[in-house]
Amino acid sequence: MGHFDHSHAHGEHVHEHTHTDENGQAYTHTHAHTHEGEHHHDHGGAQTLAVLQYMLEHNIHHAKELSDIAQQFDGEAQHQLLHAVESFDQANGYLSAALEELKK
Repeated sequence: MGHFDHSHAHGEHVHEHTHTDENGQAYTHTHAHTHEGEHHHDHGGAQTLAVLQYMLEHNIHHAKELSDIAQQFDGEAQHQLLHAVESFDQANGYLSAALEELKK
């Protein structure tokens, strides 16, 4: 199932994604991130900036993946996936603006 295969463990989120490159070759990659422990954020601190930067980069990654998936479909399915990409792009704009303000 490629992009739609996910395994979840308490505190951990693992994605496995299968892509097809421009030569038609399929390749799979995985990435994981955890949400363990309590979250403490010092607003404006280095840790907060790092978390926001991670979120921005993670959203950019997922927007690219959604765009790649959308190209495999047409009609309403593609239309809805492209709306999801737009949502990521909008969120990324807000994250970028927040990062810039916090860096001042």
